[in-house]
Amino acid sequence: MDTDKAIAIITEQEKILRFSTVSEEDLQTIGHDAVRRIRENGKAGYVEVAVNGLVLYSESVRGASPDNMEWIRRKRNLASRFWKSSLLTALEYRKAGKTLEGRGLDWHDYALSGGSFPIILSSGLPVGTITVSGMTEWEDHQTAADAIAAFLKKEIERVEP
Repeated sequence: MDTDKAIAIITEQEKILRFSTVSEEDLQTIGHDAVRRIRENGKAGYVEVAVNGLVLYSESVRGASPDNMEWIRRKRNLASRFWKSSLLTALEYRKAGKTLEGRGLDWHDYALSGGSFPIILSSGLPVGTITVSGMTEWEDHQTAADAIAAFLKKEIERVEP
């Protein structure tokens, strides 16, 4: 999939996957569904749901490593900084030839890698993130997006490399 098409699909996903309301229980349900999806695909990984920097849900799937937690933190920081998915930001930066350092962001704290999806209300108010780490950045992103879509009962186009 070319970069422009992927950017368009992710932008549309972010428009569709908005919440009229969302509770802590809803977010835990979404996190649990993301873990189920990883297990069903026979993969390893780690899932975190955070609201305003507070982790509401986290779970690892057999085979995950401490590195996954570090990737989660850095991807979450990126999604929370720009309130868009970390894959969308990564693709936009790659396309434009930009770097994190060019924005004054340290790679120790931010990752230009897919897997963190913003949780945003219909009003546009950002609430938090769901972040997945352990697979390819495309799989991490799509796992998070699919879990939100299933909860909201929304159809979205999938993004693939």
